[in-house]
Amino acid sequence: MNMLSIRFNRFSALVLWSLVILLFIPVSVRASELLFILDCSGSMWGRVDNQPKINAAKSVLTELLDQVPEEMEIGLLVYGHRRKKDCGDIELVAGLGSPKENLFAALSRLNAKGKTPIESALIETTEVFKSQNSEKTAILISDGIETCGGDPCTTLDDLKKQGINITVHVVGFQVDTQAAAQLNCIAEKGDGRYFTADSTEDLAKALMDIKQNLVEQAPLPEPPAVEAIKATSVKSKRLKLKGPGTVTLSPAEWVSMPPKYWVLVDAETGEPAARTTGSSTKVKEGVYQIAWRQSEHKSTEAMLTVTVSVKSSENKMVPVDTGIRIILSDGIGNPKWWGLADVETDLPILKIFGTLAPQVTPAGHYKILWRQSEHGSDTINLGTYNIDAGRLNDIILDMGVNFQAADWVPSSFYYYGLADASSTIIGKWKNLRPQLVPPGEYTLLIRPTEHHNNEIVWSKITVPEHGFSRISIDSGVQFIHADGEKPPYRIFFTNLDSGEEITAKNTWNTQILPPGRYRLDWWESEHQSKRQTLVDEFEMEAGMLLELEL
Repeated sequence: MNMLSIRFNRFSALVLWSLVILLFIPVSVRASELLFILDCSGSMWGRVDNQPKINAAKSVLTELLDQVPEEMEIGLLVYGHRRKKDCGDIELVAGLGSPKENLFAALSRLNAKGKTPIESALIETTEVFKSQNSEKTAILISDGIETCGGDPCTTLDDLKKQGINITVHVVGFQVDTQAAAQLNCIAEKGDGRYFTADSTEDLAKALMDIKQNLVEQAPLPEPPAVEAIKATSVKSKRLKLKGPGTVTLSPAEWVSMPPKYWVLVDAETGEPAARTTGSSTKVKEGVYQIAWRQSEHKSTEAMLTVTVSVKSSENKMVPVDTGIRIILSDGIGNPKWWGLADVETDLPILKIFGTLAPQVTPAGHYKILWRQSEHGSDTINLGTYNIDAGRLNDIILDMGVNFQAADWVPSSFYYYGLADASSTIIGKWKNLRPQLVPPGEYTLLIRPTEHHNNEIVWSKITVPEHGFSRISIDSGVQFIHADGEKPPYRIFFTNLDSGEEITAKNTWNTQILPPGRYRLDWWESEHQSKRQTLVDEFEMEAGMLLELEL
């Protein structure tokens, strides 16, 4: 049995034993209100046990919350999960007493993006507990130091003087010495305990120890003893300055090298620290994310979710192995551009122009935006897709609409569009070509010309999850008139079942008309006549071109 298997078995045994303990929780719960404060700053994309720290924290919290007794009211406060460089990005995603399914849903949606406003998060915590009379406990899980200029230790002192008493336990998740000192101070000022977690197993054990203390009144483990430092007399000493470290890329086989450039960006502040087109670069100690631009003209810059912790004089190998490859159905040509957008804000985080070659991307959940042509189509949201870290994700786009038009139907309209159940237009196009459309129920709207026609409600359609909905546009009317005869001011087709009215203005052009029963009215001239009925009822059949002699 190798060491990895031994460690995995030890961790599995710990989790199993923890669940057994939780199943025998006594009915009496000493602390009834507990608020988790989770760090979702950019550095949480750093890896622990071969996965991002944010994923590990979410997984451990989900396991723990699933077994916490119902008597305890739990909430979740997070920061840095929506925006970079925003010290105000703090949100109570689940209030105290939220149903567990709400907590699980909130955890699953969290991303790691921004800064670390610990002081502001602690102040926000006092508002969460403001109207509560019972014992107040907060558990802060952070992988770094305050980065918004706050002083969380002093803030906790001030809160005590104001009579606001909150017990704050702190778990430092893979932190350096400076961060550990501040986080330990927060725990001390919050009358809590500081825990060091350098692995997923450590994090699970720390949270379990705190849980058993709150629920079962079990004593917290004593902090590790600090070995006394022995002074040594020396005649001289040498001060070695910390030099830069080296970051070297390890790209997957499908990654096209070299890129236009890649940049090491400070994971907390978002400030660029080093930029290169090569496979490696030097940078001072710190935690960084990678901004990647594949090409100058065919892609924009994307902030990758992989993070790298750089130490002096060390060479850090960083995998570049997360990406996406678009696979299209036959008949859909390369788009003007496609890209990824943030699920919450709809803001594009990456655009790729005119190519379907594999692209390096951040991991996470994103909307896929699609612009088939520059002038003849809208940008359309094709739905939300998951991009798993560490592999090339194949995204198959094989759903949409396909038109079957009669030979007398023009190849393009002023526009045609699809409206969803709320009457929102999800996209408009001009040319009758196959188009990618997300699955759903839609109404097809057509406006043949800008000035001579109104919008026609053509039909209801269903786009499947896989496959193209065939739409027939093959019914209409052709006017028979004398050569040189002036077209009427208006011609009206009133659907006798729906009451909807389709008009043609100042034209003898052949008109598309959906199948149905109609009344035909006309208005010969704007000022010398009035609207009158020519035909009380006629049937428009599918696949028919009806000749009307006026």
